[in-house]
Amino acid sequence: MPLEYFDKISSTNDFIRENLNDFKDNNFSGVYTFNQTRGKGPKGYVWVSEPEKNIALTFCLTDKSLPVNNLSFWVAITVCEFIRKVTDTEALVKWPNDILIHKKKVCGILIEKIGNIFAVGIGINVLQENFETLPKASSLVSLAPKKYVLKDLASNLITHFKENFNLINDTAFLLEKYNSYLFGKDRVLTFKVDDSQINGIIRKVDTDGLLQIEFENIGIKKFRIKEIEFLY
Repeated sequence: MPLEYFDKISSTNDFIRENLNDFKDNNFSGVYTFNQTRGKGPKGYVWVSEPEKNIALTFCLTDKSLPVNNLSFWVAITVCEFIRKVTDTEALVKWPNDILIHKKKVCGILIEKIGNIFAVGIGINVLQENFETLPKASSLVSLAPKKYVLKDLASNLITHFKENFNLINDTAFLLEKYNSYLFGKDRVLTFKVDDSQINGIIRKVDTDGLLQIEFENIGIKKFRIKEIEFLY
């Protein structure tokens, strides 16, 4: 089954979960919509999206030889490069896999293991302009004004993934590229750790996906998701 369009879906990732037999045998099969009513992000967050303004897309990877440790890097890099290309901006990856333009989140990624496949969910804010309740979010049209056609973007995004699929096996390349796109790298930022605010400098993300931050008088510490929060 190819990538299939729906006028409305509650959650593209959940749709894959509920119809797994239709997608379990083909890489890059999946669904997309411009009206996702109950989108979700990592850590149980809700992904809020105005109808007919943004892209919600989930595709499946079914290859049993998939290098799992590279998956998050590959997806984040591919989306970041795609957004850079269509917007002509310096889009960056905020660890682990949000895409930012000018410190504003324009894309979220949710990768889930469902049965024996990986469902790669991507939400891109494209035409939405009202983010009053989400001060750290924005959209492509707000930050890089030009004409964006949702169906063209969705089609070109999945094509971009297919064209770059061979890179998923190149661990050294992915790690170097990911760190080159890393938001806040080698700059002083403020973080929340154990209910305390502390300044530190992001040095890199390592092969295990851990964020390495250097703190004054402490040195470098490694963090997993949920152990640290960016304050910016």
